[in-house]
Amino acid sequence: MKKIWKLKELNSNNGIGKQIDFSTFYEDVKDKVKLSESLLRLLYLRGITSHLDIIKFFKPQLERLYDPFLMKDMDKACNRVLKAISDKEDVMITGDYDVDGTCGASMLHLFLKEFAVDTEIYIPDRESEGYGISTNSINLAKEKGIKLIISVDFGITAIDKIDFANSLGIDFIICDHHQPREKIPDALAVLNPMRNDCPYPFKHLCGSGVAFKLIQAICRKLNRNEIITKYLDLVAIATASDISPVIDENRILISTGFDLMNNSPRPSIKTLMSKIYAGSFNKINTSNIIYTIAPRLNAVGRLGDAKRAVEFLLCEDKEQLNLLSSELDDTNTDRREMDQEITRQAIEMFEQKYSNDNPHCIVLHKDDWHPGVIGIVAARLVEKYNLPSIVLSTINGIAKGSARSNGNFNIYDALKLCEDYLIQFGGHFYAAGLEMKVENIDKFREKFNKIASEKLEPDKLSSEFEYEVEIKFQDIDTIFMNVLEYFEPYGPGNPVPIFMSKNLVIGDGIKHFKNYCIIFRLTDPASDISFEANLPYEEKFLDSIKPGVSCDVCYTVDVNRWNNYPIGKLRIKDIKFN
Repeated sequence: MKKIWKLKELNSNNGIGKQIDFSTFYEDVKDKVKLSESLLRLLYLRGITSHLDIIKFFKPQLERLYDPFLMKDMDKACNRVLKAISDKEDVMITGDYDVDGTCGASMLHLFLKEFAVDTEIYIPDRESEGYGISTNSINLAKEKGIKLIISVDFGITAIDKIDFANSLGIDFIICDHHQPREKIPDALAVLNPMRNDCPYPFKHLCGSGVAFKLIQAICRKLNRNEIITKYLDLVAIATASDISPVIDENRILISTGFDLMNNSPRPSIKTLMSKIYAGSFNKINTSNIIYTIAPRLNAVGRLGDAKRAVEFLLCEDKEQLNLLSSELDDTNTDRREMDQEITRQAIEMFEQKYSNDNPHCIVLHKDDWHPGVIGIVAARLVEKYNLPSIVLSTINGIAKGSARSNGNFNIYDALKLCEDYLIQFGGHFYAAGLEMKVENIDKFREKFNKIASEKLEPDKLSSEFEYEVEIKFQDIDTIFMNVLEYFEPYGPGNPVPIFMSKNLVIGDGIKHFKNYCIIFRLTDPASDISFEANLPYEEKFLDSIKPGVSCDVCYTVDVNRWNNYPIGKLRIKDIKFN
């Protein structure tokens, strides 16, 4: 599929409906902030249209968090937890088996521990129990005399499970962020900003983010606001890992969480980063979370018991931490090998069976694909083909899968239109989970593809990507890299900036790492400035990546530090040879 390079259009909105053109923005702020036109263009493309917007973007502050009591049912939830604290009740915390759920469960445990409340943490088993609130957890709570369960990152569709808990006299507080159905569970409190009747102004918190708002509300009632800063690292890891838009309140939570991890890291995070980077670690950023921490926390839930991730996050014993971090690392290695093989099979299946039909989406199924890695495989298919992708496996005779958006397509809304073929589904714009009868897959694929063909703009169906700024290597100076670091954290709504440079020359010392990457140096002859470049490994490049070859590249800039001096490395998104 041909890749098309396209300069992103300069079009922004200040949030109140008034369009502000770039030239007006540039003239208004250029003397106030002393940033290059390229950097101001990047800000403008992220909806930054005033000097105040720039300050808020570069200096996220906790004081700008919204009032937690604006969230529907927050008073009920807060009062019930305060009662549990006052009466020293035991509380069950149940969370999803992904990073969002395990971080949120760990956070609530630590918070309630501050008030001497004992908690039972329950993480469902991915294969035997599946996604969502488990009946086993409710039965265990009843057995132990627990009268309050708090869920993190699921529960918004658990109508029957909540009814069952109510019949046993167990109160439920749901902390979720997924799209609700028409009927809301009859829980004591349902905290979810996506509810149609919820006035909370920011709709894109992750599950741990919603649980954090509960903690914030309780601390406000108790006049203990200093406590909330302790848990920002867990909120940041969860939010960055969960494909949540990194804007508004999420940007504040992630940024302040990163600051906490960089200045006073939790023993578990410090141990894990030290082990992986062997002492060469500089600072936490989005890349560290998404490619280092999150995969390891996720791996134990994908291939086994996710409660090991909770045990690791909560652990403070150095010897035990070393053992647990090794287990996370080893499990992640197994996961990586597995997802690489399944990705290879998925690509082969798609190209042999479906690619010639000019599809608008990808829907693949194989009985024995491991359910713990198919979400990763779906994401890799999106990255390769820029098409909404669904990957399914068979568990107990039912096809269960993960869906990922290409960023221009609302996965949840599309699944809702296919509801007749589904047993159940849940998720949000960018990602979702689903179940269906195996015999419905072909009909589902046909309908899902039809929806994608209607919803996706024609120019979004090619494997295109937009670059934001054309620059020369001489523009990537110390000031540029220092400022670029402050664009972190990245994610939906604030993507990693993509640059384009022309007429570069490939240098000597080319290194090939099969099935991983090709590393070489690129030089801009106009300035004689060069940078190390990293290109994903593909055999088609082997004959072209040669010393002296001229090329144009689209790329992102990774900023590393040596003795506090910024060093730029290029991560190539695409390359064209001249």
